[in-house]
Amino acid sequence: MKTLDMLLLDCSPRRDYSTSRHLSQQLLPALSAHCGREVRVTRRNLGTEPLPAITAEYAESLLLPVAEARERFGEALAVSDELIRELEQADLLWISTPVYNFTLPAVLKNWIDLVVRRDVTFASTAKGKIGLLPDRPTFVAVTSGGAMFRDPPVQPDFFRPYLSAALGVIGIRDIRFTHATDLAFAEVPQSAVEAQAAQWLRDDALV
Repeated sequence: MKTLDMLLLDCSPRRDYSTSRHLSQQLLPALSAHCGREVRVTRRNLGTEPLPAITAEYAESLLLPVAEARERFGEALAVSDELIRELEQADLLWISTPVYNFTLPAVLKNWIDLVVRRDVTFASTAKGKIGLLPDRPTFVAVTSGGAMFRDPPVQPDFFRPYLSAALGVIGIRDIRFTHATDLAFAEVPQSAVEAQAAQWLRDDALV
């Protein structure tokens, strides 16, 4: 049976005490068991090894037809091309991330800015943008110190709408959010993460 390739984006800058990474560690074995086959992981440590910032050359390239952009700014597109290849080769996408100030960490936004490219991962049409990448199951394991993701809301949630819209532009719409929240008020945040992860697994809500 074919091995599944997963691209894992780890967005936390914390090393030993990352709650989002701990949440992923609790949940990933259940996903592998559900798939019933080996999952081979390619990990991008965005939090501890941030991608280079967007350059003027990269920004200029986005205004040009793709062939001209490659001819004029090929070197400036090298990191973007590498990230897009990683994404294209992945059967599954897993994003492990904290919430910062109601939305995405800058390192994840930077990854998005490098993979959302006209005529490469999306096309502009009279009816709007159309994604050029095949959809794939995408799992977002997200942690928050505050009271996020509640109904009725306690804090603004710009995280899920933005991430869903940004990934949707390039064709990724099968997105499942799993979260652990209120961690700033937990005596032992890692234990709170484990308890909330266990509830997700009991509810079979991951898959």
